[in-house]
Amino acid sequence: MKCPHCLVELKYRERRDKKCSQCQKQFALEPRENTLKMSDLRLRGLADRLSHRGTYRYTPAQLAHFVFRRELASIFKTGFSWSEPSAVVATIIFGLVFLVTLACMLSVILRERSLFSAVIALATGALVGSIAAGFYYRAVKSSNPYRRLLPVIESFETTYVVPWVSVHGLLPGWVTNQESAALRQVQLPPSRVRAVLASPVADVLDCLRANGLPDRLGLALISTDGPFSAADERIIALLRQSPRLPLILIHDASVAGCLLPALLPGKWGLSPNHRVIDLGLRPRHVKQQRLPWKREQTPQELINLLERRVQMPGGLTLENEELEWLRQGFVTSALFIPPARLVNVVTRAVERLAPVQVAVERRTPARAVDPEAEAQAAARAIGFMTWPQR
Repeated sequence: MKCPHCLVELKYRERRDKKCSQCQKQFALEPRENTLKMSDLRLRGLADRLSHRGTYRYTPAQLAHFVFRRELASIFKTGFSWSEPSAVVATIIFGLVFLVTLACMLSVILRERSLFSAVIALATGALVGSIAAGFYYRAVKSSNPYRRLLPVIESFETTYVVPWVSVHGLLPGWVTNQESAALRQVQLPPSRVRAVLASPVADVLDCLRANGLPDRLGLALISTDGPFSAADERIIALLRQSPRLPLILIHDASVAGCLLPALLPGKWGLSPNHRVIDLGLRPRHVKQQRLPWKREQTPQELINLLERRVQMPGGLTLENEELEWLRQGFVTSALFIPPARLVNVVTRAVERLAPVQVAVERRTPARAVDPEAEAQAAARAIGFMTWPQR
């Protein structure tokens, strides 16, 4: 690896105790001692790439997911599918071994006419089949890269970033936890609000705050799950009074996320025809952007509710393939969306929707519309698939 200070190539024996043998300066990360083979220069390069050399701010979780996605990039190129090991395939393996053993058993019976030999052959076949199926299941499960790397990503900040910061200072574009906490205390006054963005993903809101979108766009940011401050309650009251004030949603690609546009207006006491713009993620975005996913245990009640909402006139718009993906419990986090894309798509959404819609709201009463159809049309015009590739 190269020394991050003097850029001299160092062999392992020349960098003992995380110190360069040439310039005698300390470095933070030894590639041989961490799962991601991360060095100081590589982490700095990844932070530069994610932030566009400091142009965009990002949270610790966003950097971790960015690194995670890059680690899996080579698997994406080969068409790897992130799915749980198949119980069906394990059953087939067991069945094949069992049938082969059964054929051998019949051969023994016909040749030796021995019931004892047949029973031994049958028991041996069942045992061998079970062992083969078990090894298959464990091998596939352990080779799933999402499962293998997820614990590393969850501890990414403490394992990689904290040592780096202690030696070199802040990474370019890095938003500290203290800064995020301070920004959460500030909410726009209702008189300045052009649009409201709600999300259950706290880091999405922190990223937008750190990049200055509330002040620049007149955008109020609220967590869908609370807790709500007095300022947040005033924004929700503003939404109740103004059915044409755009409510923009960003969420995970999951059953709960896809239900959010249908359930949040009722939860907040909004008008049935309130304008809700769902920017995703949706399962089709995951497929088109080739994002990683994992499987979680989804309550059957939520799946049943999603299916009912899809079947309702003017209900949620999901393709059959998307619905099947959600039924299987697959989930993709919105944190896989880089800050540059996140900022750009939200900026476009507010600039396209807010000026016209707010002006209409102040002069004329709300007209009867199909909120889901109208919102989906707007989302298609400014959604994830129209984001610039950065």
